[in-house]
Amino acid sequence: MNKKQFGQIKPIFAVTFAYLGLIGYPILGLAQPGNSSDSGQIRFQQQEEDGSGRGRPGRRGGTGSRGDCPPVEVSLTALMPRSNSGSSVEAHPTFWFYVPYKSGEVASGEFSLQDEQNNDVYRTNFTLPETPGIVGFSLAGAAPLEVNKKYQWYVKLYCSGQRSSAPVFVRGWVERVALKPELERQLQTASTPRERIALYAQNGIWYSALNELAKLRLGEPQNATVNNDWANLLRDVKLGNLVEKPISGEVNLQQQR
Repeated sequence: MNKKQFGQIKPIFAVTFAYLGLIGYPILGLAQPGNSSDSGQIRFQQQEEDGSGRGRPGRRGGTGSRGDCPPVEVSLTALMPRSNSGSSVEAHPTFWFYVPYKSGEVASGEFSLQDEQNNDVYRTNFTLPETPGIVGFSLAGAAPLEVNKKYQWYVKLYCSGQRSSAPVFVRGWVERVALKPELERQLQTASTPRERIALYAQNGIWYSALNELAKLRLGEPQNATVNNDWANLLRDVKLGNLVEKPISGEVNLQQQR
């Protein structure tokens, strides 16, 4: 091939590659990670504390007398960040915690919610599912949480049945937050539950992300993607020891006081 012939072919190649580039551009654009929450991993981004929560007591690992309860490898544990505090967009959030006991080993359980002045907002008794596992407690029966207010919640387990004995308990804080306009728009346009969960997690809204993912995993226990999301979320708050624990569902309320 002489130089003249080669010179005639070069523009043809240039036009061809340019045309292919125009065709491929939107395809590459759709494949970019981040365009859809389903294309990436769900990871929890802890929001910076504003300082108002410093000094608030909390304990996500079980404490109290264990003399009446059987020995366990992993204690009663609240599923929440190490700060012992988390936010929710729901007026009636659900809290999740790992219970290492069978229902027959715990005579009674108590859930209580208090405002920042330690006044009771809600208090009720409950029974546990038959087998150990991760259980949820919904505030559906309580008055709606007020926006931008913090509440402390307790879960207490009495293995002896005697309320005079010290319970095994965990406690944490929850704050109901208002959705920012941009996040609200993103949630409205999310096409799958997983996209919503990813948005909650990315914005540090712990209880909302955890609850939706727990329900998704409970409904699809063999879904590898959901299981991987669950593992990532728990490991992000240093609860990797609970990744393989089964989700047993929600507790059963006995009576409200």
